Amino acid sequence: MLYIIMVVMLQALITLALLMCLIKNRKSLLNMLLLYILVVVLDMGYEYFIIQRFGYEWVMYEIPGSLRVFKGLIFLYATADLINARWRDKLKYLIPPLSLVVVHHTVVISAKLLDLSWADAAIAFYKAYFIYYTYYWILCLALSIFLLVKHRKTVNHAIANNFRYLLCYILASILILYAISYSSSDRMQYQKVYILMFLIQFGWILYVYILTYQFRLKEEREIIQQSAESKETYQYKDLSKIDFDSLQKAIEYFYKESNVYLDEEFTLSQLADHLEISKADLSITFNKYLNSNFHEYTNRNRIMHFKQILTQDPSVNVTDLAFQCGFKSKSTFYKYFKREFNCLPSEYLPGLQ
Repeated sequence: MLYIIMVVMLQALITLALLMCLIKNRKSLLNMLLLYILVVVLDMGYEYFIIQRFGYEWVMYEIPGSLRVFKGLIFLYATADLINARWRDKLKYLIPPLSLVVVHHTVVISAKLLDLSWADAAIAFYKAYFIYYTYYWILCLALSIFLLVKHRKTVNHAIANNFRYLLCYILASILILYAISYSSSDRMQYQKVYILMFLIQFGWILYVYILTYQFRLKEEREIIQQSAESKETYQYKDLSKIDFDSLQKAIEYFYKESNVYLDEEFTLSQLADHLEISKADLSITFNKYLNSNFHEYTNRNRIMHFKQILTQDPSVNVTDLAFQCGFKSKSTFYKYFKREFNCLPSEYLPGLQ
């Protein structure tokens, strides 16, 4: 008995750890995909433990694991990240109610194992509202697919199409399993179809994760190569034919009038496409005439945008605003903020207030 309670409590603790990870890293697409993989593995592991320990007929199998409630939220975060949605930070308000589901599940299971008098009533209440989980899951998937289709022309990410197809597959799987559960009473047949579809889904999400990781590595390699490319260009290109004044003005105008650079995935290639200028000419302009490089110049402008919004509303959450301005991590944000204002945001805020 104690062993089972420890497993239930462990699931709750792992869920809490994943929740904290979600709160802290909700802006990273790579982290969201990894988090989803962990949630799926832990949820399946918990269900497998119950089946192996007690069989299909025991009451604990009739109480669905609560960890799965975070899957819809994780996909919404990933979708919002891909389309660079301004409302993505508002999704954090879904975290507390979903956490209560996990707490309730832990209490219910523990009460049943300890044979407490109110356990059955608590189980009935849990099952009464958890039946709506399927609708919530379908809604999250459908909304994510709709947003990815609607913004497919503006999303410039290597995994966007694969991720959209994956969501379509998962949604179709749910509908198929839902139909099978109503049309067939053979539980073993249902489990076989369920496991097969899960394995396909798990393999696909791993593939998408690998693609995302490769995309991130490619982006980092581009950053490293930029300085080398600039040096080569200085050596072999006739710089007298380039109108650097016009290029400088075009760059400054872009950062002044556009908010595209607030996307954390914004790259030198995208800037070159917007300005219809070669990457080499851009690199030279940044280094020779703006005394900077693409990433430093972009992050300085993000800091200026951050300052503008903070001045208008000093009560805004600093970390959330930093992510909205395109910073991928708090350390990068603090680095550029301190470089620009020679102080930390916590020291800068009192002056505004």
